[in-house]
Amino acid sequence: MPTLPVTLSVDERTLAALDRHVELHRQGRSRADVIAEILVVWAASPERSTPPDEGLRPEELNASNDS
Repeated sequence: MPTLPVTLSVDERTLAALDRHVELHRQGRSRADVIAEILVVWAASPERSTPPDEGLRPEELNASNDS
C-alpha cells in the first residue's frame, strides 16, 4: 500500500515522550518511522476494526423500542 505524507504538530512534552520511547525501544529509527508504527498498531487494534454500533435503522423504530 502506498504511503501518504502527514504533517503532525505536538507539544514539547509529547515530543519528549516520543524521543524517550525512541531512545529506549527504537534506537536508530526516525521520529516519523516510530509515529507511523504507533499509528499502524493503533489502527489495527480490535476496537478500530469493529464497525461502530449505529443503533436501529429508522424503519425499525417503533413505540416498543423507544427509550
